[in-house]
Amino acid sequence: MRQRILYIIISLFIFACLEKMPLPSDINVNTEFVAGDTTYLLINPIWDDTYGFVTPIEISIAPDGHIFIADSAAKSIFVLDQSGNRLEEYNSLIDMNNIADTIIYPIDIDIDQKMNVFFIDGSDRIYRWNQYWNKIGIESYASSAIFLNPSTGDTIQRSSNSIQWFELLNHPDWIMTTVDWSNNQTVIDSILSPHLFFEGSWSRNIFADLYYESEKNLLSGISATLGNENYMFAQDRFHNRIIKLLMERSQYIKLLNGEEVWMHSGTFDQTVVSEGTGAGTVNIPLGIDIDYAGNVYYSQGGEFFSIHKVKPVVTGAYTVYQSAFQEGANEIMDLFRFVSPADVAVDLNQNIYVANTEAQEIQVFDYNGKFFRKAGVDEITIDTTMLIEQGSQLVEVDTFIVKELKGFITSPQAITVDKRGVIYICDTPSSRVLRYRLSNQLDEDLQPLE
Repeated sequence: MRQRILYIIISLFIFACLEKMPLPSDINVNTEFVAGDTTYLLINPIWDDTYGFVTPIEISIAPDGHIFIADSAAKSIFVLDQSGNRLEEYNSLIDMNNIADTIIYPIDIDIDQKMNVFFIDGSDRIYRWNQYWNKIGIESYASSAIFLNPSTGDTIQRSSNSIQWFELLNHPDWIMTTVDWSNNQTVIDSILSPHLFFEGSWSRNIFADLYYESEKNLLSGISATLGNENYMFAQDRFHNRIIKLLMERSQYIKLLNGEEVWMHSGTFDQTVVSEGTGAGTVNIPLGIDIDYAGNVYYSQGGEFFSIHKVKPVVTGAYTVYQSAFQEGANEIMDLFRFVSPADVAVDLNQNIYVANTEAQEIQVFDYNGKFFRKAGVDEITIDTTMLIEQGSQLVEVDTFIVKELKGFITSPQAITVDKRGVIYICDTPSSRVLRYRLSNQLDEDLQPLE
């Protein structure tokens, strides 16, 4: 009975507000909204299945602002500009049926400062496609070269398909001097197309990775750096760990504008976070991101803490990663705050965004893990003032309750944020990408949904 009365009160309250405070047609706010409030508003339009989305499962933003959406069921990576226009020049990422003799079902994606688009399919492989090379075009590539050892004066010539080529390119004692160029179109096309960047079964990776097990290193997430560092991070779900991969030279190419650039491939470097249940360990890794300072943020599905932040600490010649958050000191480490958070993202101010999946919401924290506000939910304040009998008198008691109303989000699986502070969410079951922004930061190009 009490619940029924509360439901009637809520309904009457909302109805009264709608009658007394008609909202403008071009803005979507709750009854508590006033100009200047820092409420997260849903931005128009919603990007839905009309864009070709089936199961948009991950999202990333390139340095040029283009939005890359990995859709596993569609076997595609869709690319949109910030106005929501589908970009046709990225069609080589659509319906990826034959990369290294494999059909690709992309589950995660990230882009570095060199415009390398990295993506994974849940195996031990990482694939790469370079936006810049495709835009400019490739004139030729190094088919062979002469290498010089400055300390001894020795020289050696090797072709790019030889076993020693990769070793010489990355050996500190040898430098590449004279280059023989080739314009074989088949090879150029293979470089321009999506191709393998890393595979756990490569001999150099098996040698370096003591935990490697054939077909069991299952990568569930990747994150490139925000700078020009030659490394990236990946999550190995089978071994409950986060690994660091070095980007080592694999080829030398000449672009059509005359620019000569290095092409890289991935090599296992170290395990930076290991299995465990305490702060700074990992148990069923889900999402991952990295900030400009090299701090690594990740979400997990296992015990005990859902969101972690580890920071690099240089000790001599080695770098170790220590937990930056602790239980009791940082709100983001509260044990019962999240329900299966599928992803985490960090912006340029080190604010942290958590896709709290089963709770159908986004939680936002500052750099220190202090809670700021939710996105994807509305709050209404309900006046529950009542008269109660105290002795022979009726006394008015001023009370109220705050009720959360779920919005458009049904099951957020991935999240990212751009330089403007716009939050992008893959609401996977509904085949939609949703966008939110603080009400006091809206501009003419980003209008709230009616």
